[in-house]
Amino acid sequence: MLLKKGSKGNNVKVIQEHLKLRTDGDFGPNTEKAVKEWQKRNGLIPDGIIGPNSLKKMGLALKEEVQNFDITWKDKMIEGSHFPSKPIKDTLNIRLSKEMKTEYIPALDKVMTDQPKGFKLLCTIMAHKEGFFKGSRSYRTNNPGNIGNTDSGSNKKNLSLEDGILLQRDYILKIADGKSKTYPMGAKKTIKPYYSPEIAKHSKSYGMSPYLPGYDFIFTGQLDQFVKIYSTGARGGNGYLSMIVSYFKNNGIDITSESKIQNIIKIK
Repeated sequence: MLLKKGSKGNNVKVIQEHLKLRTDGDFGPNTEKAVKEWQKRNGLIPDGIIGPNSLKKMGLALKEEVQNFDITWKDKMIEGSHFPSKPIKDTLNIRLSKEMKTEYIPALDKVMTDQPKGFKLLCTIMAHKEGFFKGSRSYRTNNPGNIGNTDSGSNKKNLSLEDGILLQRDYILKIADGKSKTYPMGAKKTIKPYYSPEIAKHSKSYGMSPYLPGYDFIFTGQLDQFVKIYSTGARGGNGYLSMIVSYFKNNGIDITSESKIQNIIKIK
């Protein structure tokens, strides 16, 4: 077990109490500074991380903490592709990262110069939602759509950002043309309920429970169907949909959750 800046909970309180700090359970900058000072005094590497060596020196044994996740949608199936508990918004103000503005969009304009506006907007908001910025997995792998980058840790690395954008383009075109087995146009699609270790590990940043519902629907290319298949996290809310719909509206185009991919990518 490692405790470091950003950790929270009772175990952090134990460390803070040992160091005679305010026991708020939040491993913030002050706690990190105190840990480094303590490590330096005790002949340990002052990295600010509480691991086995620091715990042994402190004479402490921490308990494994169990998080209480919302189990509302555990093992539940939804008929259709609409997540019912949260509204879809078209009023979000989407602000792209510096990397999106200075690297992604210029590369997109270069390799997709002949593609309609709707296609470019869809690729752009997907890259934004997947987290294209320095240090992220999509950035490191030149894979702005995280296509082939899975929750289990598998990565698909592209030689260049342009190659990654072309992967996005071809991936979406294959879906729109009905050539993707993962997106069976006109056929039934069943997504099983799922517990996401990735979301469980970063539940606060995701802002959702790792217990995700399953879905049953006939795939017609609808935007809400597309994101449920494409993004694991999209199965437990409407945040991804809201971001796409809002970004298009920010750019003067009205689409809905029922708009179809094959039509969206043709919008000029």
